[in-house]
Amino acid sequence: MDNNALKACLEKRLANLKGGEKGMINEASVATMLKHLGISSELLNLACEYFSLAPKLNVIWLHLAECTGCSESLLRSEKPDLAEFIFEFFSLNYHETLMLANGTKAEECLEKAMKEEFVLIVEGAVAPIDTFYLSIGAEGKSGYELLQSVADKAQIIFAVGTCSSYGGIQAAYPNPTKTCGISQVLSQKVIQIPGCPPSDVNIVATLAFYALFGEAPELDDKNRPKWSYGKCLHDMCERKAKFESGIFAESFDDVAAKNGACLFKVGCKGPYTYNNCPKVKFNAKTSWPVAAGHGCIACSEENFWDDFGFYEKPMTNAFAYAKIKRENELILENKNLTLSALKDEINEDELIFYLKESLQILIKKEETLELLNFNFEANLKCALTNLAKNKLGLSLLENYKKSFPKQYAFIEANFDENSKLSNDIWEFFGLSYILAKGEFLKDKRHFIEAAQNYAFKHASPYDFKLSVKEDGVKLDLNKSLRMSLIYLCGGLELEGIAFSLLSALAKSLKEIQKNYADKRLILSVDESLNQPFLHQILS
Repeated sequence: MDNNALKACLEKRLANLKGGEKGMINEASVATMLKHLGISSELLNLACEYFSLAPKLNVIWLHLAECTGCSESLLRSEKPDLAEFIFEFFSLNYHETLMLANGTKAEECLEKAMKEEFVLIVEGAVAPIDTFYLSIGAEGKSGYELLQSVADKAQIIFAVGTCSSYGGIQAAYPNPTKTCGISQVLSQKVIQIPGCPPSDVNIVATLAFYALFGEAPELDDKNRPKWSYGKCLHDMCERKAKFESGIFAESFDDVAAKNGACLFKVGCKGPYTYNNCPKVKFNAKTSWPVAAGHGCIACSEENFWDDFGFYEKPMTNAFAYAKIKRENELILENKNLTLSALKDEINEDELIFYLKESLQILIKKEETLELLNFNFEANLKCALTNLAKNKLGLSLLENYKKSFPKQYAFIEANFDENSKLSNDIWEFFGLSYILAKGEFLKDKRHFIEAAQNYAFKHASPYDFKLSVKEDGVKLDLNKSLRMSLIYLCGGLELEGIAFSLLSALAKSLKEIQKNYADKRLILSVDESLNQPFLHQILS
């Protein structure tokens, strides 16, 4: 909903509260929550009035398999602080850590709380198979049984923390307790607020949105609030300029790290993480891990214990916990024809991804159309010169020269000063190969094999600029080559770069496919490249 829709919703809900007794509300706390949620300050008076008139939202907070870190985060909330939280905004009717009652009295409190309408917050993973691993309360109920009985009566369910969202450390390999996130065992929709722990802001503001508007905020495809998990953490990081400049710490305690160098080379997983930690921070906005000198560990991402490798190393092949086994789920039809032959043979129900001496996408309407407008600077020396026209790019190039003198000497010896435009995607991939190896890519299969040998399933982001319009598609890669320089300076190897480049191409293709959902995707590649891995990553 936009701000106008939110205003109309709030006015409607207020109309049903007229005549009630007003309570005391801290306007500054309401303003802070609205700011975090991205709601216009024009709604501040309405929001304050609603909170002052409406009955406090009843909250039941369950503890399953966890460390109570999420509750610790809540305790450090500033605006509102914990006292405001429980006396002005919400009625925390059941919370095993904070409440005075215990034993059978605690059981009675839970039964009483469930007689009213309530929202359910769950902290911790659940063991739904071997339920004896998690027995709770005076009656020794299993966590699974408790969760089901309370969730069945809840108005809405929030999974607070990575344990309740995805299983957390309890679900890490080999997961002897067979624990999992609560959404895997509940039929109801679960709003996920992951993090180990999530910030107090993400917990409180999301709950405040529901209290005000009677529904969850806009969610992403993992049922996470977009306002807090909709952007890459790396893009908000105070060390991002150093990343763009190719300035990386070599160890956590070196001078560069203390002077704000990027921590990617010592294992920061910020580029793979979606959260707002740099913006809202922790402990009443005191700090967050990267500012304090420790790399992000992607704790709000699914299976982060298993999928993101050692925290002290970048996402390189040599330091994976375990090799990723990639199953070949789909083999696309391959039409190994020339571009002109394809134009004559294409059918109405086909979307052809041409991946040979040029990159092109073909469809047939009244006539055969070449959808893609694509070219780039293929003279590597010219591309690097263009990159160095701004301060960050110049710094990046200088750092690359220092770290990879052999590769840079190869570029100087094998490229002239004359610009050259190309529309061959393999030539673009070949430029990154040269940057990494200091030699020409002699066989395209070597690039695919490098990508296939990458041990992680998470691609490092590449900024392929895609514009999809009715009259065609434009793909701009002219600024993407700098990412290969950055990742090489940051310790990523060819395997990771190859996998990430193919993944970026696949991501662009999938965006294009959305506009042609009624058509079958068909590849056109040389038979020597017709490998299951390439089909899988592009399909």
